[in-house]
Amino acid sequence: MQRYLPLCVVSTMFAHMPLAVSAGNADEITDPLVAFDSSRWQIADGWENGYPFANRWEEKAVRFNSKGMTITLSPDKILDEGGSRTFYSGELRSRGFYSYGCYEIDMKPVSAPGVVSSFFLFSGPYDKPVDGNGRHNEIDIEFLGANTNMVQFNFWTDDDDYSNTHETLIFLDFDASQEFHRYGIYWGEKYLEWFIDGRSVLKIRNNRFDPTPNATHSKLRVMANVWATDHDIANWAGHFNTESRTKHTASYRNFSYTPDALCK
Repeated sequence: MQRYLPLCVVSTMFAHMPLAVSAGNADEITDPLVAFDSSRWQIADGWENGYPFANRWEEKAVRFNSKGMTITLSPDKILDEGGSRTFYSGELRSRGFYSYGCYEIDMKPVSAPGVVSSFFLFSGPYDKPVDGNGRHNEIDIEFLGANTNMVQFNFWTDDDDYSNTHETLIFLDFDASQEFHRYGIYWGEKYLEWFIDGRSVLKIRNNRFDPTPNATHSKLRVMANVWATDHDIANWAGHFNTESRTKHTASYRNFSYTPDALCK
């Protein structure tokens, strides 16, 4: 188990279980997420990350219909042997790993303390393309359920220790949990840029002293998940109610990836 870093934990802080990988192609992707495309996506099933995640991953937590994809964090009906309630949720993962370009999705996150809803790009020691360097690289969009009037952006570069984080909170003029908005990541060689509803809200330039992820080191997998946080990080995401039997659902639709292109 990797060590906990206060106030800067993200949804992939701990290595994922190894899954089959494939090199992403350079073609543009447009997926409304109204049906599961098994040639493009896989769903985490039957395992867990451990601390600080307070849930395991189950395929049944991810659903598709004519309105898009939902990921639901749910309580189990039966308590565990220690008398505590357990929880399961879902994680969507691209089969391919992709390079520079614009990644966008429509999203409506969960509004509940201690619940994180995310869309991000990732690779790591146990989750890498065949030509990747095997080190932790990540670019995040995360909603902290205690306050969905803000969103957190972050990235790591070749950082297996999760020691050099770059959290930035963007305060919104709307409650993101109430309706869909479009969120985008432009990943380029010279800079990272995040977008909300087509408007640039944060730009981080690459530099040799604090570099942004580099596609020549590793391409990245596209991911989305919803997870419950351990009480020890309640000062970051809020205090998750482990006694609740409430289900919490985030909604996603209209994913797109345009290689070697700016977000507009």
